[in-house]
Amino acid sequence: MCTRQAYLRLLLVAMALAVATLTGCGGGHLISQSQEIDMGKKAGDQFERENGGRDADPAINALVQTVATRITAAAKPPDYPYDVRVLASKQINAVAFPGGRIYLFRGLIDNFDRNPDQLAWVLAHETTHVAHRHAVKQTEQQLGYEAIIALIFNKGDAPQIAGAVANLALLGYGRDEELEADQYGLVFAHAAGYDPTASIGVLQGFQKIQGKQPNNFEIMLSTHPGDNTRIDHVKSYLQTQGWRGQYFTPTGGG
Repeated sequence: MCTRQAYLRLLLVAMALAVATLTGCGGGHLISQSQEIDMGKKAGDQFERENGGRDADPAINALVQTVATRITAAAKPPDYPYDVRVLASKQINAVAFPGGRIYLFRGLIDNFDRNPDQLAWVLAHETTHVAHRHAVKQTEQQLGYEAIIALIFNKGDAPQIAGAVANLALLGYGRDEELEADQYGLVFAHAAGYDPTASIGVLQGFQKIQGKQPNNFEIMLSTHPGDNTRIDHVKSYLQTQGWRGQYFTPTGGG
């Protein structure tokens, strides 16, 4: 039998969900969009401080901002205050926080020779995690109802919650979310005027890196050497759309 405390907890969850649904802000989630944005900013700020801060190279930042402006414009709606930053880290990675904060690591940018088309697809992939609220779903599932309620009612340890959100962002997402981000990454990159087939070059590059450094870092897309599922999925979508580019040419009449 449930205790009085358990009943109260369930009641609070039901109330929070009802509020989010009635206001139209939550989109079926306990966390509203405004709370999501605030949470992502706090988590991003803490993550940035703990991981070497932002890169100061003006050429790198100019390149990323040019790509980001086009990709985030293609990703709307929904409307998020996207804030794309370069992290001064040699790791080959990228990470998206709830609400629109996205980091491209300097190591990733240099590894792909500052190629705008490849960076565009990586950024479009991360943008999908924000636009489709993958990060919110993950946060709600992993932090638990008590932490979500504390967040909604502005209670609890904010730095601790921010740290937890940052850690979750680094863990990556499930296969379904990643495949969805792969596909919409193609859509956003194409709509922004970049070569969507550059995604194949990125995925193949990640496979090579993991083959050399399988224990040194967790790849953004959880792609393992010999696992061509992601590449096959991308090629299939490119074929369906008839999109050609430097890394892929559709077969048949395309």
